[in-house]
Amino acid sequence: MNDEQCLIRRIQKKGDRKAADCLVRLYYEEIFRFIRKQTFDEEIALDLTQSSFISMLRTIAHYDPKKAGFRTWLYKIATNKTVDYFRSHAGQLIKVLPLDEVEPTVATDFTKQIEDAEFARKVEDFIARFPGDTQRIFRLHIFGGYTFMEIAEGLGIPEGTAKTTYYRLIHILRKEFSDYDE
Repeated sequence: MNDEQCLIRRIQKKGDRKAADCLVRLYYEEIFRFIRKQTFDEEIALDLTQSSFISMLRTIAHYDPKKAGFRTWLYKIATNKTVDYFRSHAGQLIKVLPLDEVEPTVATDFTKQIEDAEFARKVEDFIARFPGDTQRIFRLHIFGGYTFMEIAEGLGIPEGTAKTTYYRLIHILRKEFSDYDE
């Protein structure tokens, strides 16, 4: 059994605070960076990171390593906290295109543009209006570097659904931001 699993078992069985502290320290910087890339605000990222770890510690008794790896489970919590944050600051939901209107396209041009902070803030505001599952897939793929297979396993959906949802959103983003030239 690896060190991570030992820490988790100690927390689950004994409520071991030292083990909890070690587990948080193992992932704190990684989760903070993941959230910071999405929020562009250090204070908000700190708050969401703290909230993610509090949620993790409150629910770790229910963590099942047979369902997902711990890192995947933790990223899911952080993604949910980030989605909730953006959802609470967004307007209405965007209408999602039907599948037959979407062409699967490669997102390389889009991923280059997202490095531009101003553009990325506009994209974040736009994405925050989408349903939570769509945001989770996008965030895990773009900001977490997860593959579609990993996303599908972590969210308990078919891989094809993860891909279709992602590429549908990319198609909508391209249409929305086609005039962006800053």
